[in-house]
Amino acid sequence: MDLSQFGLEGRTVIVTGGSGGIGRGCVRVFARAGANVVVASLPSESIPPVVAEAQSLGVQALGLAVDVTDEAEVDLLVQRTLERFGRVDVLLNIAGGTMSRNVEMPQFRRADLVDLDAADFLAVYAVNVKSAFLCARAVAPRMKTQGKGVIVNTGSMAGLTGHKQRGEYSAYGAAKAALHRLTEYMAHQWAPEVRVNCIAPGTIDTPRPPGVVRPELADALERIDVGRLGTAEDVANVALFLASDAASFVNAVVIPVHGGE
Repeated sequence: MDLSQFGLEGRTVIVTGGSGGIGRGCVRVFARAGANVVVASLPSESIPPVVAEAQSLGVQALGLAVDVTDEAEVDLLVQRTLERFGRVDVLLNIAGGTMSRNVEMPQFRRADLVDLDAADFLAVYAVNVKSAFLCARAVAPRMKTQGKGVIVNTGSMAGLTGHKQRGEYSAYGAAKAALHRLTEYMAHQWAPEVRVNCIAPGTIDTPRPPGVVRPELADALERIDVGRLGTAEDVANVALFLASDAASFVNAVVIPVHGGE
């Protein structure tokens, strides 16, 4: 087996949400694989430590404060990336979440559908679907011109199975299901130059702001076959495979990463 197929030396990857839990794990894993990294995230003060970590692993890194729900800011992100590195080889759409913890992003709350405000419902789609659409649409033409490129979206198991006992996840699960299907349309329309796939994480234990409690972690641990919670690196390793030449025949799929939950 040619293990060099898993390397990304000299390639450039944009990681949206790159200063968050899964995003930072992806920055770390992709830097170790030799890729130059663009950390696109908010708030701005969260970015420098991630850039420094990537650079300490021997690659070049660029940090940009970007609201990925804003079309103009996304276009500027791609422009700045091209100015610095000359190409975009991989886009990791990591930005998103079950609730908006970042005050610089569109805000929404979780609630049962009957109690959910329409503005909150639409904001869930802005953070989880619109952001991925804008970023993918911005890089796809460049990737097609290059003759090669990879986009990896981040969905969720909530978009595959739903949560009968968790009505507050309804809008989030519906948004991630939409992203799963959008992944297929992207993949079919932009092939063969651009491969597009999606990862659907299960319960991933990532850092949270002080005071944020996640009671679902204990319940999930009882259901996970492998006997532990997922980590950011578990998701990042699958993203690395999808971005590498080793996955050159993998397209238009959603891959669950849930430890058998």
